[in-house]
Amino acid sequence: MKKEKRTIHHSIKMTPEEDALLQQRMQNFGINNQSAFIRKMALNGYMLNLDLPMIKEAVHLTGRLGNNVNQIAHRLHEGGSIYETEMDEILEEQRKIRSTLDSILIQLERIGK
Repeated sequence: MKKEKRTIHHSIKMTPEEDALLQQRMQNFGINNQSAFIRKMALNGYMLNLDLPMIKEAVHLTGRLGNNVNQIAHRLHEGGSIYETEMDEILEEQRKIRSTLDSILIQLERIGK
């Protein structure tokens, strides 16, 4: 990828408090290049920092739920039966997934406002 040549220079002044906030935001996004951060903010207007641990948790819960359903399906296919406690576990895992996804959606809606 060819590096774009930037020939126009912009300069800004900040108070110490504003600079501290700028440095904190750069750290929150894991960006060390101040010029790149300011350029990104100026051109795009905002940056998103998604709470990936919540998404990873939802994926984890979905995987657990899928495993439980597969185990029950295998048992039923072999002529076995399922227990009410197993159904309760599945319903509880569905509730956790729904709650986690609802929390993610609420956070994303706040970004759009």
